[in-house]
Parts: sequence; C-alpha cells; structure tokens
Amino acid sequence: MDLNNARIKINDIDKEIVILLEKRFDIVMEIGKYKKENCISVYDKGREETVVQNCVVNLKNQNYAQCIKNIYKQIMNTCKELEN
Repeated sequence: MDLNNARIKINDIDKEIVILLEKRFDIVMEIGKYKKENCISVYDKGREETVVQNCVVNLKNQNYAQCIKNIYKQIMNTCKELEN
C-alpha cells in the first residue's frame, strides 16, 4: 500500500461526501420549512429508523453496519438542528 495514494483517495472521497451532505442539508432545510408551515414535528422516529435501515441494507460489507448506524444517527441529529 502506498500511504500517499491512499490519502489522496480519502481526500477525494471526503470531497464527494461533503458535496452530498450539503445537498442533503439543502433538502432538509426545505423539509424544515414545510414542517413549520404545517405544524409537523421535526422528530419522526419511524422515519429515522427507516433511513438507518435503508443505509445498512445498502452496505456490501455488513461488518460496517454499526459504523453506518452511528454515522447516520449523527447526520440526522445535525439535520434536526438545521430544521429547528
């Protein structure tokens, strides 16, 4: 393994992740506005569970399942903060 090449690949992946998270946050802001206008609670336990399960199902390597669960719980907590 070439450490420098691996780090370059990680940097590229991180850039993609940030771009996708920004898109997700933009949509979350739209959802938050809709929820406020329609008096809908920001927190939806069922939806959050569904999102996490959908992400876990998409894993090719199920050894990472708990990692993905943890990451998505944090993403959703951040998104709830944005919605508020």
